[in-house]
Amino acid sequence: MTHYESEYGAAPKVSMPIGQELTFLDPEYSTLRWLGFKGIVKDNPFYEICRSQQDVEIVGDWKKLLGEVRDSHWVAAYGDYLRETQYAARRIGVTWEGLG
Repeated sequence: MTHYESEYGAAPKVSMPIGQELTFLDPEYSTLRWLGFKGIVKDNPFYEICRSQQDVEIVGDWKKLLGEVRDSHWVAAYGDYLRETQYAARRIGVTWEGLG
């Protein structure tokens, strides 16, 4: 498979274990504000638009996300790292917004 946007290079399909806990981060660089929340992997669909796709159950007030969507790319990490990310954000002067 190639990278969807460019059709160049190799792009592997990423599948995560069902039930895997993830931490999501949506950094807004222009305002130095980060939005973070936890999620649980429910499925690994395959659509042509992207090679790394997961259906995720959001842990927290998902309705807060309706006014927060800024981009189609988010940072996802295995495990629960909200506390550590919030701590790091404060240390570097970034505003933190969590859904939990």
